Amino acid sequence: MKRLVCIILVLLITLVSAVPVYADNGATNVNPQGVISPQFTYISYLNPGLSIYSSGLATCVGAAAGYFDSYTTVVTAELQKSSGSSWSKIKTWTASATGAAIASVEGEYYVVHGTYRVCATAKIYDTSGKLLETQSLYSPMVTY
Repeated sequence: MKRLVCIILVLLITLVSAVPVYADNGATNVNPQGVISPQFTYISYLNPGLSIYSSGLATCVGAAAGYFDSYTTVVTAELQKSSGSSWSKIKTWTASATGAAIASVEGEYYVVHGTYRVCATAKIYDTSGKLLETQSLYSPMVTY
């Protein structure tokens, strides 16, 4: 029961802390102040999440969605551990969805002491399977 409550809390936190993304309407990506801001063309939603419990159980979440009904969204959540000045891949989970539905994946993995993050990568494919866009976002780092 405690585990179910924790999973529900992680999902709620993930949904509440969503990073909004906007499609490029053909205009330049420079705002009036001259600052360049990212805008995704096919991805409408991309969110990574990570929590590590006192037992060492890491719950990793990745969620993504596209704008168009006929396209497929594939999301990958990759648990990474800090190794000095680089990051090493520990475990990967993948899910997909069609249309504007959210592709969401959640995985669990027991970790040893260290610093971790989740990299959520969204890929959008058209109806013929052609890759249209790939973007990645990282969760905040968590030290266990």
